Formats: sequence, structure tokens, C-alpha cells
Amino acid sequence: MSDSTLAPSEATRERILDAAEQLFASHGFDATPTARVAAEAGVPKGLLFYYFARKIDLLTALFGERMPVAMPHDAAEVVVPGDVAASLLTLADRLSGAQHQSAVVRTILWREADTHPEVAKALHNFHDELVDFAAEVIELADPGADPDTRHAVALAWTGTMVLALNTARLGGAEHDLPLVAGMLAAGLRR
Repeated sequence: MSDSTLAPSEATRERILDAAEQLFASHGFDATPTARVAAEAGVPKGLLFYYFARKIDLLTALFGERMPVAMPHDAAEVVVPGDVAASLLTLADRLSGAQHQSAVVRTILWREADTHPEVAKALHNFHDELVDFAAEVIELADPGADPDTRHAVALAWTGTMVLALNTARLGGAEHDLPLVAGMLAAGLRR
């Protein structure tokens, strides 16, 4: 089989995604032409379209492949039995550690969510997964909690964690997560 009949390598595809990630983060999706992505990746423009038929496919591939799942851990690994506040804080620590790996992709995600429905959908899916995971952690920490209240606490904690991550990314003041976790845990049992 000659080289011309072989499918391009996975390494080439990754170079294209690496170039797109850096350029989209620096210049924005709309301001980055595919020709520039191809040049940065060191590939012909036609090869870029072999992997990604449309420019938006580059963006969705970045989120689908490089954005970590909301929580890459088993909920039982996060739970401190009988202590919802400590469980929520452990959850925040785990999320913070996982999100440092995807800081560039998250920058692109937040920037492009307003103008690209595919990106907004990825952001909503991430949020929903995180709320579901937080609810599972709360249920394991306090099995007797009312399901509706548990969901409300999970939703509030998710919002708090996402805000804290974004504030930290932008160099803002730290949030008092232990205070918020304690208040939410107390509210679970009213």
C-alpha cells in the first residue's frame, strides 16, 4: 500500500486540534481562519477539512475531546459519610483539580457560548452533568434528604463552584466555600 492510500495519522489530527485550541483562545473562533489553523498545524488546508468538514467541527471536537467530563471520579470517592458540607468541599477540590487541565478550552467555551449554539449546548451539558453528580454526592452523604431539596442544594453548589473557578481564573477574590457549603448543608435539613 502506498503512502497516498493511507489515512492521515492521528498525530496530524491532534496537531490540528492543538493549533485550533491555541488560536481560538488567542484570537477567538470567528477571527481565526481555517487557513491559519492549517498553517499553524503544518498541514495543507485540504487535510484540515479531511478531519473536520466545517470550521465549527473543530470547535465541537475541542469540547468533546479536550474538555474533561464534569466529574471524572466516582461519587463514593468524594463523599464523607454523614457530612454533606465536607463532601461538597471535596467535590469542589476534585473539580478544581480536573479543570486546571482544560483552562484554555474553558476560556474558549465561555467566550464562544453566546454566539455559537453548539458551544452553548456543550456548556449546558457540562452544567447538567455537574448538578447530577453533586446531587449524587449529597444523596450518598445524607440519604434521608428530600430529593427536591437535594437537587436545589446541588444546583446552588454547582453555581458556587463554577463561579469560584471562573473568578480564580480571572484573578478575582477567593470565595468562602466552607461557609457556603455549611449553609447549604444546614438548609438541606430544615
